[in-house]
Amino acid sequence: MNWFGNLALTYDNVAEIVGVPDNKGNVLLPLCHITKKTDIIVIIDGDGNFRHAEHSPKEIIIPCTEGSANRTSDNAPHPLHDELGYLCYDENKRKEYFKQLENWHDRHPKVRAVYNYLIRGTLLDDLRKYGITVDRENQNLFKKDGKKKTEKELEDELCKQFVRFSVEIPGDLVPHLWEDVTLFRAWQSYLAEKDKGITELCYVTGKKSTLTYKHPKGINSSTYGAKIISCNDSENFTYRGRFAKPEQANAISAEASGKAHAMLKYLIATQGYKCDTQAIVAWSIDTGKPALSPFAASDEFFGDDDTQTTDTDTHKNARGTLATDYAKKLRDAFGGLGKPGILRNITRQVAVIAVDAATTGRMSVTFYQHMRENEYVERVIRWHEECCWWFRKGKNEYISAPSVDRIIAAVFGEPKGEGYKKIQKQARERMLHVIIRGEQIDRGWINAAVNRVSNPFSYNKADGGWDKSKWEKATNVTCAITKKYFIDKKEVFSLELDNGCRDRSYLYGRLLAIADRIESHARFLQTGKDNTDKRPTNAVRYMSTFAAKPFRTWSLLFGLINPSIQRLDGAEWYQQQIDEIMSKFKEGDFESDKPLDGRYLLGYSLQRRKIYNKDKEEQKDESVEEN
Repeated sequence: MNWFGNLALTYDNVAEIVGVPDNKGNVLLPLCHITKKTDIIVIIDGDGNFRHAEHSPKEIIIPCTEGSANRTSDNAPHPLHDELGYLCYDENKRKEYFKQLENWHDRHPKVRAVYNYLIRGTLLDDLRKYGITVDRENQNLFKKDGKKKTEKELEDELCKQFVRFSVEIPGDLVPHLWEDVTLFRAWQSYLAEKDKGITELCYVTGKKSTLTYKHPKGINSSTYGAKIISCNDSENFTYRGRFAKPEQANAISAEASGKAHAMLKYLIATQGYKCDTQAIVAWSIDTGKPALSPFAASDEFFGDDDTQTTDTDTHKNARGTLATDYAKKLRDAFGGLGKPGILRNITRQVAVIAVDAATTGRMSVTFYQHMRENEYVERVIRWHEECCWWFRKGKNEYISAPSVDRIIAAVFGEPKGEGYKKIQKQARERMLHVIIRGEQIDRGWINAAVNRVSNPFSYNKADGGWDKSKWEKATNVTCAITKKYFIDKKEVFSLELDNGCRDRSYLYGRLLAIADRIESHARFLQTGKDNTDKRPTNAVRYMSTFAAKPFRTWSLLFGLINPSIQRLDGAEWYQQQIDEIMSKFKEGDFESDKPLDGRYLLGYSLQRRKIYNKDKEEQKDESVEEN
């Protein structure tokens, strides 16, 4: 089934929540209803006698017609609640409003009460009694900025005040008409009988139903006027030249359209992943509940207890245990759905949709995919297993796949200005193809991210100084996507330092990490073991040059760290590490001055981590001996 049909199907599957607001006020709209911001509440009794009125802004559910749901300047009254222009001021609009209300007021006692009240024509007098401005002489002629209001603004201020009704009947527990489900059904029943017998084939359901050519707007609050399906235009060339009649090009029933649009609006409001005019939703077609987010970082699934450092002794005894533990936690975090036996038994369907508005009036579906939930979960889990790296939170070290937005920031830079939103939207959509459809990360993205972190001083604090923390996070994100890129190329890199790897870039990255550590270690001893010195080392300063011309830069760098080697009494352990790494270069690789690829960051990051853990263990042993 297509995306439109799946949205309508989801609506049917969650019918029990229709018209019931959640704890944030979001509501799945009943068919033939819309939400509207109202200004005034009028309270009457069951016989239509006035009781009270007040200025009380509130957004409510109101019944609507096809015309009123899409009205701009047309004379298209709503069936019940409406503006004062339709209820009182404009005679033509008032006639249309009462004509429509009279046709269905006997369908529900509360609607009958509203009709009996309005037909008396006392609404304006009743509003005046309660101090509500309904006359020109009582209007404030000036705006908040001191400018005088135009005649049109003054007229709209009166006529566009929206009135909602509440009917108090003894024994009735739901006086507010916008909360009464029986009233929703009464309006739907009236429309069904009114349109009975006028049916055509619906291209969505495959059944004969009443068609509509006026589809709802307001699907995404960020682009309220944009429509996914616009009306057929018989005057221009929307369908002419291909079809003889508009229904041959676009035949969708009012019921299917109402359900699909209402469901999409609700999904975007409750679980949409938004950026400017773009919204992305992943949901279960069978339950309407959110599917696993393809955009979150892994640690968002775990909670605080899972970002603890794994015991170092475990690493000594079983290399890679933490990576295995991470995979287990990941699958456990997804409610056991990662277990193969469970996955095979799941038959539920999951859908992912992305919509965006190119203009204020047009919205398009830019991505859609639906599949069995087991397949969807497996793809999300695979992403988190393969695109992960080491991260740090305080003193705790943990493995996580970075969030999509962190990946975008690593590739394109930190968010800055309105132009970034366009880049971010395109990048998010591209990531859907990577995560959901299993496509490869673009090589250009990897190069951009590697080049960015190879220039550490492009990461600045607000005061202009180097932001080491931000750079290290970006480096970890870049390592994660680089690792994923090479996995897709059938080249596997471990989350632990691979002493057997003989890749030129990887080995040069390890050398850079050791040079970095030699200088920082010497500085640490020179300052009396004071960790407050955050100046960048020469290895960091020359990182960009090193990535471009490693052989020449290594010779320069080794000379610069020579004083640090002397302070460390020859730095025997570090020298041994350098010699060991140098011995692993294939013939001619070390002397080559070709630029390094992203593998050098993997070697750099893992070598730094190994040294860090070694130092931590030595400090731990020293404290034990002192005690």
